[in-house]
Amino acid sequence: MKLSIIIPAYNAEPFLDVLVRRLFPQLTKEVEVIIVDDGSNFPYIAPVKGFKVIRKPNGGVSSARNLGLSKAKGEWVAFIDADDLVAEDYVETVLKTLEDDPDFVYLSWKTFGRGWDYEVILKSVEDKFPEFNLCVWNRIYRRSMIGEVRFNEKKAIAEDAQFIREVREEGRKKAFIGRPIYFYRTDPRNGLTERFNRGELDMERIVYYLPEIKNPKKLIEEIREESEEAEVIVMTYEDPKILEGACMVIKPRPIRGTQLRGQETNLFEFIPKPIKAQVMIYQGRIHAIGGVETWMYNFCVEFKDEYDVMVVYREDSDVKQIKRLRELVPVLRLSKDEPLVCNVFLNMRITDRIPDNVRAGQVIQLCHLCQMKENYKIQPRHDLVVFPSEAAKKSFANQTDGEVIPNITLGGERSKSLLFVTASRFTYEKGEERMRNLAKSLTDAGVNFVWMVFTDARIEPFPGMIRMEPRFDVSQFIMAADYLVQLSDKESFCYSIVEALEAGTPVLTTNIEVLKEIGFQDGENGYLIPWDGNVNPFLAHMIRDEIPKFEYSRRIANIQSLKRWREIIGPMEKQWKSLDGEATVEIIRPYYDTVMKRMTKVGELLTMEPKRAEQILFAGFAKVAPCAKVAKNAKINVIQ
Repeated sequence: MKLSIIIPAYNAEPFLDVLVRRLFPQLTKEVEVIIVDDGSNFPYIAPVKGFKVIRKPNGGVSSARNLGLSKAKGEWVAFIDADDLVAEDYVETVLKTLEDDPDFVYLSWKTFGRGWDYEVILKSVEDKFPEFNLCVWNRIYRRSMIGEVRFNEKKAIAEDAQFIREVREEGRKKAFIGRPIYFYRTDPRNGLTERFNRGELDMERIVYYLPEIKNPKKLIEEIREESEEAEVIVMTYEDPKILEGACMVIKPRPIRGTQLRGQETNLFEFIPKPIKAQVMIYQGRIHAIGGVETWMYNFCVEFKDEYDVMVVYREDSDVKQIKRLRELVPVLRLSKDEPLVCNVFLNMRITDRIPDNVRAGQVIQLCHLCQMKENYKIQPRHDLVVFPSEAAKKSFANQTDGEVIPNITLGGERSKSLLFVTASRFTYEKGEERMRNLAKSLTDAGVNFVWMVFTDARIEPFPGMIRMEPRFDVSQFIMAADYLVQLSDKESFCYSIVEALEAGTPVLTTNIEVLKEIGFQDGENGYLIPWDGNVNPFLAHMIRDEIPKFEYSRRIANIQSLKRWREIIGPMEKQWKSLDGEATVEIIRPYYDTVMKRMTKVGELLTMEPKRAEQILFAGFAKVAPCAKVAKNAKINVIQ
């Protein structure tokens, strides 16, 4: 076997199909093509025969290339990226060049696609590729020259550069191909470099700015250790050959990276690290009261011990809601450019546009309402739409199909006494005028009542009404009430009614469509109120003298909802564990520390007692620092 072509692939269709069809007519008995499927969501099946496909668990491009090298039988090895292309005579041209028995072959190449235009035309073996063009796809190697060198599987960027340095091309017989036969696909949004520069990839690029290098031997020891997991670049006006085997050396120029070493310089631009979680819940603005807010809280209660859950928001939100959620999970307010990376992204409102800087394995749009306005539109960027009821799903049938998962409610024992209770935002559809009419007709019928209304709205009171400030949990009032009163125009689920029924408290409600679905029965666990709110004397008598007693349980519905959410999110191991004993954290977002009375810096290491460390971690300002790195490199600041 003369030539082995190794193609690492992860979810690369349909680009890979195009490449495979381009290579198929070029195959000969002297050539093998090894496609390493790196755990794609769906196993790759080549559209034509003659290609060896090896499937493995996802481990990154380096592990895929290494597996390909272990299976390669050719005397020479070439690498092609799955989303790139080659010329129609790529194999023929390479084989002809190999007749001169070189150790290395350099390929001329050019870009194509929707990104930047560029080409490299080699004119001799002495020509060098551009500084940042240390890529294995523009080189062909004699297998014996590679030997036991392998790609560094710990690195997510610049693994090509390290491989090229370790193979060492100096002093070997070289050849070149002087016209482009490799075509590199560019994309202005999704290319690796572009995503890295936006901070969407969890990669490290350490940049040293050293106009003069005074102690290169000490520096190279430090660089070699860091190069095991990070890309290291030294900017200097000198030309220290000793560093070239350990890192990239360039003349000072504008550059982006995650860490700056050496001297301060305005040439360096910081790349923010991504904010990461397994499950990320997003809501633009978190209100003081609402069913969406209840859903988020209940979800966090149920899943905080199973998954790394994070709540993120963008606009000014209710301080008490934020504090309540932060007792369960990390809660973070986003700035404009901070990248978000997660397995599952839950967008709470259809009126909230999903941020462009979100990179998620699965985007789920929740729709907590019925379509009451024509301009209510499901956000287009999603993998699944989840409705809390068939009523809600039906109202958006002209836009999407989606799936119904009844909202999660929290059970518990409850007590009761005589009272009317309502918890409502009092927007137009919640029935304020209807409530006034009900209060008047009940009063006219001689029914005495105290009506506690929990709302953030400033409304004119009516007879019997006591306005209460919003509370996170009104269940103790519902449990003590004779009736929960909810007189909306429409509801897609209505937590208040369900929670009342679970507490054994009957409900006074309008005949909203979702009632049957959530288990309400007129006369059994409450009474229907006319749409105008006026009750006749008979109904008034029933409300006063025939208070229903019943049993109601949503245990099965809750179990089914929780089960389905676990299926959607999928199995994963929770990473966060409570801190035990003194903890060291690394600052990833600067903030003013009230204990130290100063601003912190990115990369700073702080040691503190665990409760305070968890507060800073949950606020999104820090991550747990690796102890080994701390002991070796850190100057620790201790918070008393």
